[in-house]
Amino acid sequence: MRSNAKRLFSLLLAAVLVFSLSLAAFAADGESLLTLKPTADSVIHGNAVTVAVDATAAGVVADGKLTFSYDSTLLSFAGVQAGTAWPETADLSLQANGGKLGTVVVAFAGVEAAQAGTIFTLNFTAVEKGQSTVSLDGGYITGANGYTLTAQCQVSGQCPASQFTDVDLDAYYHESVDFVVGNGYMIGVGNGLFAPNNDMTRAMLVMLLYRLAGNPEVSGTVPFTDVQEGHYFYTALVWAYESGIAKGMTEELFVPNRPVTREQMATFFARYAGYCGMTTETEGDLAGFVDAGEVSGYAVESMTWAVEAGLIEGVSSEEPTLRPKGSSTRAQVAAVVMRFAALGQS
Repeated sequence: MRSNAKRLFSLLLAAVLVFSLSLAAFAADGESLLTLKPTADSVIHGNAVTVAVDATAAGVVADGKLTFSYDSTLLSFAGVQAGTAWPETADLSLQANGGKLGTVVVAFAGVEAAQAGTIFTLNFTAVEKGQSTVSLDGGYITGANGYTLTAQCQVSGQCPASQFTDVDLDAYYHESVDFVVGNGYMIGVGNGLFAPNNDMTRAMLVMLLYRLAGNPEVSGTVPFTDVQEGHYFYTALVWAYESGIAKGMTEELFVPNRPVTREQMATFFARYAGYCGMTTETEGDLAGFVDAGEVSGYAVESMTWAVEAGLIEGVSSEEPTLRPKGSSTRAQVAAVVMRFAALGQS
């Protein structure tokens, strides 16, 4: 009697399970088994962006092959990585073929089925600003039971300058800020600000040139009493001093927080050009500028080179002026850096 009762209970349990699975299959019919979710709706171009491929149901995804498409003019495929939905004991095989631009084919096979959640992530680099659609265009998953395999998400690539609340995207310096920030030569000043109209300090300029040089390894010290080891620019200053690019205002003082003047900036860049193996010799002069006589003796050759190379332009006024003792803003220096980079490629 007890044996018959157990048998009846087992039959009833099996019937309930079959009925439940039937309901699940019915509910799933036409629904997407997978969803796509980017780590951020917008990303600064040059930065990484990850799209999570999530399973909406547990115990369904074990093996399959899926095709994804994306705009290759805006995104560059960087690889695939297993997600957290797989059991810790899962022995997962995961491969991606991104050889065809704009298309990624991902094949996977797990001994155990995944839970609901991220089964893998698609990793991209934003290479240009604009909005790209990442789409799951189909494929197969064994035992998907009527689920569809289509999904998509939007990834918006923003220009580097757009991350700062004080940068006017219609201003003359927009492209220059994009260039220096996108290449890591300049960063913001904190609190989402770039401070384009603030003066560039001597410390900031040394740090910029150090990044421009690729952050070379250095050793040694500097003789300046107003600069201490541990300052954010200290390593950069050691490099610039030992390379002959930076000198102090006196033998003992560098005065790091003083705004860099236009003639000082020209001199820094001329010395850096020499460091890079570029010639800075010139046969011209500054006679076309009404204030040429105000240029310090040490800076005349560098200023002449900077003007002839197109790094520095005269200040707009009724008569062409250099304003050699005037300070340089962060936006103006960004423009000089972009011109210098173009000079090195010519």
